[in-house]
Amino acid sequence: MDNNRIAGRISLITILLMVLIATRVSAFNTGQEKPRLVVRVVVEQMRYEMLLRYWDRFGDDGFKKLVDEGVVCRNAKIGYAYPQRSSGFATIATGSFPSMHGVVSDQWYDRLSSGLTSAIEHTGYHGVGGESGNGRYAPHHLMASTTGDEMKLMNRHSKVYSLGLHPASAVLGAGKMSDGAFWFEDETANWMTNTFYMDSLPRWVRDFNGKDLENLYMDRKWELSHPEDTYTASTADDHESEEGFMLLYRHQFPYNLKTLRRKAHGYKYLKHTPFGNTYTKDFALALITNEKLGEDKHTDLINIAFSASAYVNQLFGPRSVEMEDLYLRLDRQIAHLLSFLEENFSRDRVLFVLTSDRGAADTYRFRKEKGISAKEFNPGQGMTLLRSYLNVVYEPDQWISGYSHRQVYLNHSLIDQKGYDIGDFQEKVSRFMVKKSGVSYALKANAIQNSSYSQGMMEMIQNSFHPARSGDVFLVLEPGITEKTDHSGSIYSYDTHVPMIWWGNGFPQGTINDEIHLRDIAPTISYLLDIPYTDASFGKPIIPLIEKEKPTFSK
Repeated sequence: MDNNRIAGRISLITILLMVLIATRVSAFNTGQEKPRLVVRVVVEQMRYEMLLRYWDRFGDDGFKKLVDEGVVCRNAKIGYAYPQRSSGFATIATGSFPSMHGVVSDQWYDRLSSGLTSAIEHTGYHGVGGESGNGRYAPHHLMASTTGDEMKLMNRHSKVYSLGLHPASAVLGAGKMSDGAFWFEDETANWMTNTFYMDSLPRWVRDFNGKDLENLYMDRKWELSHPEDTYTASTADDHESEEGFMLLYRHQFPYNLKTLRRKAHGYKYLKHTPFGNTYTKDFALALITNEKLGEDKHTDLINIAFSASAYVNQLFGPRSVEMEDLYLRLDRQIAHLLSFLEENFSRDRVLFVLTSDRGAADTYRFRKEKGISAKEFNPGQGMTLLRSYLNVVYEPDQWISGYSHRQVYLNHSLIDQKGYDIGDFQEKVSRFMVKKSGVSYALKANAIQNSSYSQGMMEMIQNSFHPARSGDVFLVLEPGITEKTDHSGSIYSYDTHVPMIWWGNGFPQGTINDEIHLRDIAPTISYLLDIPYTDASFGKPIIPLIEKEKPTFSK
């Protein structure tokens, strides 16, 4: 081939490459502009049905505005078993299940240290901005990158922040490359961080902490925000299923928060009131303003965890008057947040998604009162009987290393030392535990690890399973059965069906009826921002949302 023909081909290839590049650039330039700010809101322990239950009581500018102007995923599922706060935030941030990102629960039994390990605790760091010294946290157990991490890797000028009343909500929502994560300190009500993120608090955070807002919230009574007879979506106030504020010796409105603060010697219980959400919203707005998020061409991200719903659920349950009042007030906080975003950025420049990390089971006493299947499983008693059984079948010894979140951890080193087969042990434990009252299934780790499931309960459990961190036998309790000492999630819809609403960024109003998973949030954001997916992302972009085609939605 002569030189002229070679040069001609090179020129043709060059022209074609330039056309392709120009076409791709043109597609981005003529389409919807990338959002300047990604706002990821996680309302902890919010069932999907809570949107329906309280719908008629919401105002027009909060949850209803999101639904009326955004895209609602009606069939959004957690996608794995035993959801908890830590696994939920890790899944939202990474786009992968616990089987990949490694955060299988809030804590798990660590075979190397022979003890329970927290999902976020790390002794290498200390608190910044708090007085208790409580700040030894880091996302070091997170095995996958997050959306925020990929944003920072793609563009070092992008800013990523996360905040929540609970440190796990903030730390795992942020990822490893975040510019900052902030959480609430019980003793002082300060928003604090630690040396993983920064060596000192920014001036604006110190100023915010100095505004004395915590006393504004706690020097009052928590009273119903509407007439008592309008709370028809809840059980009666002072229901027997409620634990309540034990320090006040009462379970009904009004609650004297000033007295509660004095008896608790701090601000711990601010988290257990709707004002914990108000405090969170106020801090989030201050963060967006002072860190100048969304003010330049580099897209920024903020993760906001509204955690008070989880704390109120602990004390009063998901059907209490207290929970209903919390959501009516949260509706106003959401309205304020949306108004702020529209005023400062315009709706099209914001990518906003609201979801939840997990649902919530009804209390044992509530189900019993309604005549629904209701039992309580006592894991302590179950483990005592199991130890006795194994001592008889084999020989007396410490065959069980631990129990955590419906998982039995066997003593592998002892079993190997004695020359027994771990599979045989798992089989015997499984057969024994499935006979216990309230246990539907007891599933062996060997079967989970060596099989491939594509649907149903087994797929959900496999999505939860990590070989290095999960137990040897998984217990699946009957529907509605709760544990006396552990309120981990289950495989059932009340724990796994959550809201997911997308708003802003040019999204048309509509509904997606297909099943969507929590892990689909991260790849959808990545796709819309045109950044790499997180490294362990096995979620899928929500195609109907991305295509923005009206025919794919049904009213």
